[in-house]
Amino acid sequence: MNPNERLIRNLQQRGETISVAESVTGGLLAAELTSVPGSSEVFLGGIVAYSIKSKVQELGISKNLIDEFGVYSEEVAFEMASKVRNKFDSVWSIATTGVAGPGPATGIPAGSIWLAIIGPKGAQNIQLSLQGSRTEIRIGAVTSAVAALERILEQ
Repeated sequence: MNPNERLIRNLQQRGETISVAESVTGGLLAAELTSVPGSSEVFLGGIVAYSIKSKVQELGISKNLIDEFGVYSEEVAFEMASKVRNKFDSVWSIATTGVAGPGPATGIPAGSIWLAIIGPKGAQNIQLSLQGSRTEIRIGAVTSAVAALERILEQ
């Protein structure tokens, strides 16, 4: 059983739901989770908020927060996870933001990723420094997000 299947099965057994807010992963996390048969029992939905405008309009992230901390920040990742969790009324939420590359963005190096996971056990922010191509960085962020939630559920 692959990690996506394990996570979906675990959420099914627990009777818990999940939603996602994605920037750097551009929908890959939602695609991976929904590739699992039966995922519709637990996956409520997701928002790909790739631009600053969509983060503000679709998720309700404060433009002031983005201006203060930067779009590729721990604070923005946390707000993305918080807003999508509220929007879908899910038990769990995961948010991804960062720079996939190939080069830096606003002085932030490629591979700099923030993940935020929020659930009944509180919130966890995870900073990643990934290497590789743009595709490898995006896949690495998805893999890391799934693994992180699996670890949290095992606690």
